[in-house]
Amino acid sequence: MKLLASIKKEWLLLIRDKGGLGILFLMPMVLVVVMAVVQDAPFRDYQEQQIPVLFVNNDSGEISEQIMKAIEGGKTFYVIDSLNGQRLDSTQLAKSINAGDYQIGIIVNQGLGSELKQVVDAQVDGMLAGLMPGDEAIEVEQPNLEPYITLLVDPTTKHTFRSSIRSAIKQFLSKLEAKMIVDGLTTKLAEMTGKTPKVDLSSNGIVQLRETTATSTIMASDVANNSTQHNVPAWTVFAMFFIVIPLAGNMVRERTAGTIVRLRTMPTSMFHFYAGKLMTYSTVGLLQALLMISVGFWLMPLLGLAQLDLGSGLIPLLYVSVVAGFASTGYGLLIGTAFKTLHQAAIFGTVSVVIMAALGGIWVPLYIMSDTMIFIGHLSPMNWAMEAFNDVFLRGDALLQIIFGTAKLWLFGVVCFGASLILERNR
Repeated sequence: MKLLASIKKEWLLLIRDKGGLGILFLMPMVLVVVMAVVQDAPFRDYQEQQIPVLFVNNDSGEISEQIMKAIEGGKTFYVIDSLNGQRLDSTQLAKSINAGDYQIGIIVNQGLGSELKQVVDAQVDGMLAGLMPGDEAIEVEQPNLEPYITLLVDPTTKHTFRSSIRSAIKQFLSKLEAKMIVDGLTTKLAEMTGKTPKVDLSSNGIVQLRETTATSTIMASDVANNSTQHNVPAWTVFAMFFIVIPLAGNMVRERTAGTIVRLRTMPTSMFHFYAGKLMTYSTVGLLQALLMISVGFWLMPLLGLAQLDLGSGLIPLLYVSVVAGFASTGYGLLIGTAFKTLHQAAIFGTVSVVIMAALGGIWVPLYIMSDTMIFIGHLSPMNWAMEAFNDVFLRGDALLQIIFGTAKLWLFGVVCFGASLILERNR
């Protein structure tokens, strides 16, 4: 009865603050939608989202036309060779890139085709030198030429974007160079032997790369690699840990208003009061998680995003939500007990949650960090909670595996709850 009375008290406090209660649920929903929309493009395939590229061809000839067709045919870019009805030149292209109107520009320099043909012909002659009976091996002199294409990139673009653009364009050029070498070899061999060899140079290569997603259950790669599937668990954890702000604020106000003194005069222990807060706010965290999951499942498809796949199922998902809510509420109790003023609790609680999120891989994936930061990141409770959600959403782990993986979250919540009681008794 004492515990039920404490839970009722906490719910009454929450319900009276309708504005704060609305923010607890509305802001996380807005956050997960905005982040999923913003990060949707990086998860899409290049074929779904083509990149505009300014193109200036200062060379005349078949090879320069083939370069332009190769870039257009790759379905990664769409070529723009005129602006405002006027043909682009190198100066206009550079101004447009520097102004930030476009991110990429390509200039095919004059004489590129003839220089490339000279280099390829010399390589083919060097390959075939001395192969016919009676011919002496003659060292073919290679021309001192370095044909090149100018690539202009907006200085504000990230390094990873630049690298992907360079590799994509280099892939197109490599295919063109390989085709020219094979065509040259075929022509020379036909002249030497009187027979035209048949060469099937597949545009996709001989060895194919078949990518699959490593999960304990079969999960399609388009599910594992969409924005919804990655953002919902990450920002759900972020929102749940921000329960520290209203919880710590209520606890500080109880002390400053003298409520805690009246509560101490009652024939019960502080354990019941703290347990009531723990159960009440853990339930709020669970409701937050269910709201975020509902947004991913029903609202995201209406916004043109992928629908959230529940992975292992609803029961493992509910279990992880309960554990994450328990851990975040335990942390909120500790902050609310440790600090004396509302400003101290609010500032420290907010900053500490942001730091745990940054270190725990909520904003930036851990695998791209240094070894030291990866080690530190694995110590963040928010990383444990996010990995538990990922075990459900992305890895498809069974319930027993998830229970074993969430042991650290249970321990964290228990330690925070115990430390809060000790601090309050010694106050």
